[in-house]
Amino acid sequence: MIFDKDLRRLKDQSSKDGYLTIYLSTDQTSNDQQKGEWKIRLKNGLKKLEEYNKSIGEKDLAVFNKMQNKAIKEIHKLQTELPKGIIFIVAANGKFLLKKLQIPVNNEFYWEKEPILTQLEKIRADYPLEGILFIQKEGVFAIETSIGEVKHEMVYELDIENDDWRKQEGVAATERIASGTNHRDKYEHRFEANQHRWFKSLANTLQKEARSKGWNTIYLLGEEELTSAFEDYLQFSSIKKMNKNYKKFSSKEIVGQVLAS
Repeated sequence: MIFDKDLRRLKDQSSKDGYLTIYLSTDQTSNDQQKGEWKIRLKNGLKKLEEYNKSIGEKDLAVFNKMQNKAIKEIHKLQTELPKGIIFIVAANGKFLLKKLQIPVNNEFYWEKEPILTQLEKIRADYPLEGILFIQKEGVFAIETSIGEVKHEMVYELDIENDDWRKQEGVAATERIASGTNHRDKYEHRFEANQHRWFKSLANTLQKEARSKGWNTIYLLGEEELTSAFEDYLQFSSIKKMNKNYKKFSSKEIVGQVLAS
């Protein structure tokens, strides 16, 4: 995963000029963020660092000012489409890492010889790779997620004529799952007669994929009757059910709903 690569790379970094590390909450759903308070927190956090470092000398202060100006510029670029949290790490040469997160972060500001990764590592540990399965009669929409982001999407669509599942990747749930409903009336009797056999086959396929990719938890979404029937065939250590219909939700919205539950 890209997040893990960033962590490994940053752990080896160190510089006499230091790194500016910023964790900034920009969650617009929070009551204290409705009027752009994140700008004030960014300004105040950087101001405190600058005041703390004023005794270091003009040359080093100039380096710090260059980094903080870069941080302000890049973070302000996001203000029209703010995520819930931002991680920004910049070096004296101008190279930077910017992570937009759909999860909250604690506001922290550091200027040290190396990047400060404590909160980043905690976030990675708190949000492992997980799988979300939206169960419907005619198909299962699978989302692989970590750190509040959609990593991968898969649709397993029931091919009634061939008595098997077709896997398609990277397509929206509403586009593929909805198309299957056109066949339901015509083949309703076959759904009822073969549902458990079809679910058993697909559950076996998905749990193998979950284990090979290292999913920590599988979330089952959908109607109670369907999620319970599908769960009967899953052999997985951590399964959670949410009996709600997310048919009109985007993948991003589904992940947000699951994390908020």
